Amino acid sequence: SQLYVFDEQKMSRRNKKPQKKASSRSIDSAVTIVQEKDAIFVECIRNRLETLNLCSGDDEYSSISEEIAAPTIHNVPPVEDDLENVIDILLEYFDEVTEDDAKELVFSAATDAWGASVAHITPAAIKSVGNVCGGSGDESDSKSNDCLDNDEDDVDYIGEGECELCERRIKLTRHHLIPKSTWPRIKKRMWNAAPVIESLHSLSSHEYTTNNSQKMRRLQETKEELQCKLEKMLGTVKLSNLPTIITSNTIRAHLTQVCLLCRQCHSAIHRIHTEWELAMEYNTMERLLECDEIMKFGKWANKQRPGNKI
Repeated sequence: SQLYVFDEQKMSRRNKKPQKKASSRSIDSAVTIVQEKDAIFVECIRNRLETLNLCSGDDEYSSISEEIAAPTIHNVPPVEDDLENVIDILLEYFDEVTEDDAKELVFSAATDAWGASVAHITPAAIKSVGNVCGGSGDESDSKSNDCLDNDEDDVDYIGEGECELCERRIKLTRHHLIPKSTWPRIKKRMWNAAPVIESLHSLSSHEYTTNNSQKMRRLQETKEELQCKLEKMLGTVKLSNLPTIITSNTIRAHLTQVCLLCRQCHSAIHRIHTEWELAMEYNTMERLLECDEIMKFGKWANKQRPGNKI
């Protein structure tokens, strides 16, 4: 009798093992499906951005598409809030896209990726995005609908003028000194750095109101400490180029700064440096001109006739 009980328990354990393996295979399969759906949605977003000619190159299309689709990652199928967040990010990137167009773009991409699983969600069910600039959430910021400038995309020609790099008179494009693909990360860093930025501006104003050498020395030491913190957060940046007060509107103004370059110089800058390097280290025209490789190209381009392929 005891032997029978032992054999029965042993057989029971043996029978459970295949079930565990089957369960593991089922989980792996589910994870694969989620990853495939995520990838399809990113690709659908990218295809629609390309149709609208909203980015300046393959890298920008890829990185921005992934950022826009991020709220739906690992959540298959997405819920209303997920798609609302996707629309929010899309509008944050592209000033020229209206809210209605953003909804249509996102929902058509979602339908292509998840089909009937999102059929119950309609664009009309999504509330207005409101303050797409993000930020601290104060009332004045959330009501501001004009915080987005209607800048043309930097890939379009804006007319003829003098290129700020090669100094030729030629058709120009807008180069965002802080590339669009880095805006979400830079914006978060600026909010985190707000106390440091505002303290540095305050200390700078106090330098001119004190004659006490000891106090001046303490102020300078404090400034150096804060400047080190700021460089860790925002890279190489001059305090004079940063807003004195950090709000959604001042961050937006900082992010949308541009310089005017010919197509050739514009392309060269993006070949020489990654978009993150441009955002963190070469975010002013002055800093771009300090790069030997960029200056070398600019001097060479200066000797080329406008219209020549270089």
